[in-house]
Amino acid sequence: ARSLIFSASMPPASVAAVSAAVDVMLEEEWRGAALWRNTRIMLERLQEAGFDTGPSQTPIIPAVVGEDVVAFQMCRRLFEEGVFVNSVISPAVEKGNALIRLSLMATHTEDQVHLAMDRMVKVGRELGVIS
Repeated sequence: ARSLIFSASMPPASVAAVSAAVDVMLEEEWRGAALWRNTRIMLERLQEAGFDTGPSQTPIIPAVVGEDVVAFQMCRRLFEEGVFVNSVISPAVEKGNALIRLSLMATHTEDQVHLAMDRMVKVGRELGVIS
């Protein structure tokens, strides 16, 4: 494509890794089912607790927390609780709509998803994001 004329090609190792990942996805169908099961559990738990997840329909789930500083505080507190999340702050999102981004994998167990959600609810209440 014209837009790629002067760009470097992907390194062979990256191409091989992507190819192997696609092979795993095709051979191990349980992974897709497990990922969507985990996504449903997490979305339901977040919404039941009162988090605004917007129209999310992917295994990367946003939870709106408000101000940028609250997103930073929530990330820190969740890390202290053993849950790793990312914050998304302005200008990536509109000011006052900072969010926590939760990312799921097929290899997370249901117990791990529930434990993470228990801690998310605890910290959300602690910081006044949810009541």
